[in-house]
Amino acid sequence: MQRGGVNDTAFPGDPLTPGVGATKDAKRLDRKDSPIITRIPVLPISYADATPLLKAINGRVVPAKWRGALPITYHIGPGTATKVHLKMFSNWDMKTLYDVIAKLPGATEADEWVIRGNHHDAWVNGASDPVSGIAAELEEARALGELSRQGWKPRRTIIYCAWDGEEPGLLGSTEWVETHADELRQHAVMYLNSDGNGRGYFFAGGSHGLEHFINGVAGNVIDPEKNIPVTERTKKFEISSALPAERESLRTRPDLRIRALGDGSDYVSFMDFVGIPSLNIGFGGEDHGSQYHSIYDDFYWYTHFQDTTFVYGRALAQVAGSAVMRMADAELLPYNFNNTAETVATYVDQVQKLLTTEQAMIAEKNREIEEGVFEAISDPKNPIAAPKKEAEPPFLNFAPLENGSKALTEAARKYELAVQAVEAKGDLDAAGIDAVNHQLMQTERAYFLASGLPDRPYFKHQLYAPGAYTGYGVKTLPAVRESIEQHKWTVADKATVDVGQVLDKEATTIDAATELLKQTEAGK
Repeated sequence: MQRGGVNDTAFPGDPLTPGVGATKDAKRLDRKDSPIITRIPVLPISYADATPLLKAINGRVVPAKWRGALPITYHIGPGTATKVHLKMFSNWDMKTLYDVIAKLPGATEADEWVIRGNHHDAWVNGASDPVSGIAAELEEARALGELSRQGWKPRRTIIYCAWDGEEPGLLGSTEWVETHADELRQHAVMYLNSDGNGRGYFFAGGSHGLEHFINGVAGNVIDPEKNIPVTERTKKFEISSALPAERESLRTRPDLRIRALGDGSDYVSFMDFVGIPSLNIGFGGEDHGSQYHSIYDDFYWYTHFQDTTFVYGRALAQVAGSAVMRMADAELLPYNFNNTAETVATYVDQVQKLLTTEQAMIAEKNREIEEGVFEAISDPKNPIAAPKKEAEPPFLNFAPLENGSKALTEAARKYELAVQAVEAKGDLDAAGIDAVNHQLMQTERAYFLASGLPDRPYFKHQLYAPGAYTGYGVKTLPAVRESIEQHKWTVADKATVDVGQVLDKEATTIDAATELLKQTEAGK
């Protein structure tokens, strides 16, 4: 188990102040009452320390999918003649974290904030994670400072953040967001995150309303090794590794698809708790990952095996810095909802297919139990108990999801037509556009349910969230998907209605922005 995985994903941040900034005078839970402090002690160890322990385990050999890469035979157990004495000490001292925040005030829309962040703490040496990312961020900040000294003033306020305490649980960013939650909901228009940076292909994940925007920015940055746009190189990589049925779509789709975001870096609270459109970007794929969160992540390793000439650090600064400037100076916030609607439609299709798959699996398992299959194939010398029969899944009404997805698609189409009409006119009315922008700032939060996800109220976003049992991994339409995966059919039935209503709410929010935009056009 790697260091970053020793936690629970019920909520990020300080385990003792859920949903509240961990300021000096904040009310704190008793440690025993925190729902995310693991009750079973966990101690990450090295491969070298793990090898003799794994070697000593007896019993049957593990299935192929359970086998690791150590040069040993892996056994399930039980039984070993070796006794291990583990002495573990946990330091529960309270420590002060230091976030570093710098602000460049906006000239005309100072109450709208573009936020850029990367963490500065590390598990050990941290050359790759996080120094490679924060070095790029510092270079962006230096360049923007120089432009400011030469007279450039951004339209919107730009805030640069260096987060502390990311590794032990996204502490610095989460507590800052929780402390300033009301202000962020009123003022923030984008959060742009990076973390450790590598060598190779450009990647991006985040709010799909920013998918078209980040494609446009990154498409103007040239890959330092191949001398083609970084998006073009990523597209060719995706074509090379795609299934045959996916390749034509990759070739013809104007924008690279960005990933949905789960857990793993400082975007979590921005996206899932206060509903700020967020992106996580970087480069990677041609470097090595064996140093991750270990003592080997040092300057020697980075300069010999990762971004050895620092050219991808420069590329990251170019993409991120350009994105910050473009968002800060855009007259109309550059959100695009067509890609979101297309993506949501695929999510709806996926959960319907997931239910069909689960129904078939349960039906087949029950049939094999009735036929005595498990009893017949069980080794008498190493018997395995047959599973119990399970009730067949009920019918789930996906109509609310389908209807909500269609409403979102139509709202996105109308908004894009309105944008094109206004841009064709030119010379936008400042007061009218300001009203549109303030409406657009509500669109990401329209995906929220105030009650949050089932059993995880901190996570309010209904399109994406960290999986309850997948570590960093994301779950899309999480309330619906996870309840189907966990066979919680009553929860799933309610979730299809709730999430369908969320999609309707998002469509209504976009429609309101469209009407304001049309009024701006009519005013001309």
